[in-house]
Amino acid sequence: ILGLSPVVGVVGSSSKVDEAKSLGCDVVIDKSTEDLWDAAKRAAPSGYSTVMDANGVSTLKQSYDHLAATGRLIVFGFHSNLPMGKSALDPLQWIKMASKANKMP
Repeated sequence: ILGLSPVVGVVGSSSKVDEAKSLGCDVVIDKSTEDLWDAAKRAAPSGYSTVMDANGVSTLKQSYDHLAATGRLIVFGFHSNLPMGKSALDPLQWIKMASKANKMP
């Protein structure tokens, strides 16, 4: 993909591995069967030129730590920072979200 190698995809269940490969991933890390960060290090021992992180607070530091010296970290989505479920409309949850954002590296 775009001349980058290796292209590493991360999925949350084994049923998505083949789909990720069909979309062009050289390596697919299945978080349900292996440690994400150990597998990421094995796939690119020198670090990544680009890491795209959709989770945010829960993974941001590790994503940054796995960049190559001149790598770029692209953060989008912040899935792990958003209020979920019935409490999503609770103003207190949104204040907590802002507090988490303030603590990001």
